[in-house]
Amino acid sequence: MIEEWLEPWYLIEDEDLRQALNEELQKELGRRHPLYRLPAKVIARREDQDDVLVALGDGRVAEVHLTWSQKREVNPAWPGTKIFGSIEEWRERKMKPAHEDWVASGS
Repeated sequence: MIEEWLEPWYLIEDEDLRQALNEELQKELGRRHPLYRLPAKVIARREDQDDVLVALGDGRVAEVHLTWSQKREVNPAWPGTKIFGSIEEWRERKMKPAHEDWVASGS
């Protein structure tokens, strides 16, 4: 697990929030979505967007852009999802660049 989370990402420590985000994710996953029926647990959230980081049961993680439709999405492209081989790969490819943009924008 990542020891240091860089803004705008943060580790979700509130179990009620985690449960609500997990429930929304499961509502949105259609049968053709790449995460459908995979063991998935929301672990982090991006505070400036509707993105969450999801731990998969095999060590991979997925960055997911929730739609907040509160219903199953028919198009398998939604919710938007990018799967990474590890949390370390995600940190280098997504979290660090997002943090650099965050700092540069003065947020």
